[in-house]
Amino acid sequence: MNLSSTLGEFVATHGKLITLRSGQHLFHEGDESTSVYACVTGRINLFITTPIGRELMLGFKVPCQAFGELSAIDGGRRSASAVAIGASSVAHMSGDDFLDQLDHEPSIALLVLRELCDHVRRLNARLSGSTESTSERVAQLLLELEAKFRRHGEHRTHNTELPVTQDEVAAWIGATREATARSLGEFRRDGLIQTGRNKIIIMDARKLAVR
Repeated sequence: MNLSSTLGEFVATHGKLITLRSGQHLFHEGDESTSVYACVTGRINLFITTPIGRELMLGFKVPCQAFGELSAIDGGRRSASAVAIGASSVAHMSGDDFLDQLDHEPSIALLVLRELCDHVRRLNARLSGSTESTSERVAQLLLELEAKFRRHGEHRTHNTELPVTQDEVAAWIGATREATARSLGEFRRDGLIQTGRNKIIIMDARKLAVR
């Protein structure tokens, strides 16, 4: 079997394709489900719901990125919900098939470990920045997303277009929409970004990194 360079590529290659309409859920927080997925087209948002009903965005998956592997490994309930943003498609592997691959192909286990290491590093970065200003957290998030899209080949031009809204940025960093909008407005006035309908364009990542 030819192995892929990422877990998402492996699942996308060996899983079964599922098409999703915009707003369709793959699973909900608390579900007893062990399937593993990889985004193939479109985008999948991951979020949790607080006791008062507020949705907090954890992240999103773009093509060739995997998700859902934790429940397959430990058998626990889903720790977040997953919903399609726009018409999307995902590759699907049952939890049993995924674990069987781990048993027979140690290299797949290494891909899983790399994914988990990436999760931990990003979580640590978020926690270390929790006491920073809203502007600093917005800048860090935009740079993280810019790196993600470039790494997965979504954009090759000098400027990077991120398909995210101001509300999503606010939910992701745990800030109010007003504070987030003020920070984005500052970046826009300084020529670091441009904003449009459901998108933020990074114009100068190097200068944004020193904000």
